[in-house]
Amino acid sequence: MRVIQLYRPRLPGLRAQAISVVHTAHALAESGHHVTLLADSSDTPNATTLLALQLLGLHPHPRFDLRISPFRHKTPAGAWFRAQLGRWWAGPPGVVLARDKHRLLSAMRWLPKRHQVLIETHELDSWLSRERGRDDQQALHLERGVLAIADGLIANCGGTLKAWQEAHGSRMPKRVGIAHNGTAPDRVRRHTPSDKAVIRYVGSLPDYKGIDTLITAAPSLPVPLELVGGSTEQRALIPDNIHCRAPVPYGQVPDFLAQAAALVLPLADNAFGQSMSSPLKLWDYLATSTPIVAADVPSVHEIAAMSGVRLHLYTPGEPIALVHAVRASLNAPPRSPFLRTWAERAQQISAFFPEDK
Repeated sequence: MRVIQLYRPRLPGLRAQAISVVHTAHALAESGHHVTLLADSSDTPNATTLLALQLLGLHPHPRFDLRISPFRHKTPAGAWFRAQLGRWWAGPPGVVLARDKHRLLSAMRWLPKRHQVLIETHELDSWLSRERGRDDQQALHLERGVLAIADGLIANCGGTLKAWQEAHGSRMPKRVGIAHNGTAPDRVRRHTPSDKAVIRYVGSLPDYKGIDTLITAAPSLPVPLELVGGSTEQRALIPDNIHCRAPVPYGQVPDFLAQAAALVLPLADNAFGQSMSSPLKLWDYLATSTPIVAADVPSVHEIAAMSGVRLHLYTPGEPIALVHAVRASLNAPPRSPFLRTWAERAQQISAFFPEDK
């Protein structure tokens, strides 16, 4: 089946969205589909598709057509994107796997509906707008527009799907499903804690992820907290008593996870944390046998039920509960790694594709 992933990650890049989109596309290609992904160019000097794949631990695949725009300026990059999309659209019937709702509606204004359209969603914009005190009408209009042309909708977790169903009811397509994120088989590690024990968090450091609870709890933790990742600006806001480390290369992350005394996944009591998250870092955490401390929210419960792994939970926003959960994790019996692969995610997505004729 011909597939185009309608999302423009900035490549080479290591943002969670880029990791998820590129790995999913690569896994779909490995499973037999012919996949095209159009990407914007990052500021990396001499950026190539080969470099973009290598940074994510991937190799070129003959059925994966990854194209990075030769332009960095918005106007010529947009023209390049439309030209590439138009050429793909003129080919035999296929599947548009659209994570970018704005670009999907924009494309459908000048392109005929001749391919199956599947919405891949990781959020409900109207809900997020209301939570932030903004008018939700523009977001609702966008959601209704994509649902009017959608042949199916695939959510990243149960909470996201439920939010769409509650917001849009009869407008939802008949075919809906869930496809959580995943990780790669070569990221499995056994717990090998270093002599210098640390509680480790690996990822970005925005406020909406509940990082403030970690910071408040840090002085009371039984071993030091180490934050790995985030931008230079985000790390500059972390108090001096907490050790921050710049992002490590993608391929080195599993060893950092395996060497920690325990891993922590903070989430806040908001729409993202409670309902709309299938955190990439949690799937990487699970692929090790390191103890895991995580926020006690429905999205985490869903993943715990899938994996069968005992997670040490704390109430979001409560530092004391986090300290207790960390102490429990340090005394927990060993566990086995749990692996959910990108191939499994690709299989769930491709179940929505029509049969090749």
